[in-house]
Amino acid sequence: MSGSTDPATLLAEQRTRFAAQRTFLAFERSLMAWLRTSLSMISFGFTLVKFFEYLQEQRGGRVVGRFGVTWASDTVGMSMIGIGTVALALAVLQHKKRVDALRAQGLAVQWNLVLIVAGLVAALGALAFLSLLVV
Repeated sequence: MSGSTDPATLLAEQRTRFAAQRTFLAFERSLMAWLRTSLSMISFGFTLVKFFEYLQEQRGGRVVGRFGVTWASDTVGMSMIGIGTVALALAVLQHKKRVDALRAQGLAVQWNLVLIVAGLVAALGALAFLSLLVV
């Protein structure tokens, strides 16, 4: 604070602090939305790959469509995992950049649990992608 006892100045400073806090919370909600979307893509992609692996084992070969085209389920599933993981990693970087800009404007340092969880889920997506490549 500026040290002024002027009521108008104090009110303006308080409103500015609350505005920064509201903006931070909006950034948190945006990252949570990216987290939900990316987690859905990663889990659905992983499920696709594993489901079509199961079908291949049951049928004794590749899954073939009605017109003789072999389905590229592995490619679709792996693409979904990759896109979900990359999108989440980029959202984490964007969130960190925005929060750092807010901190430069005076936002108090605080826990950022969504950032931690999103980083962990991005790492999990990368591990899922690598585990399917190795197998």
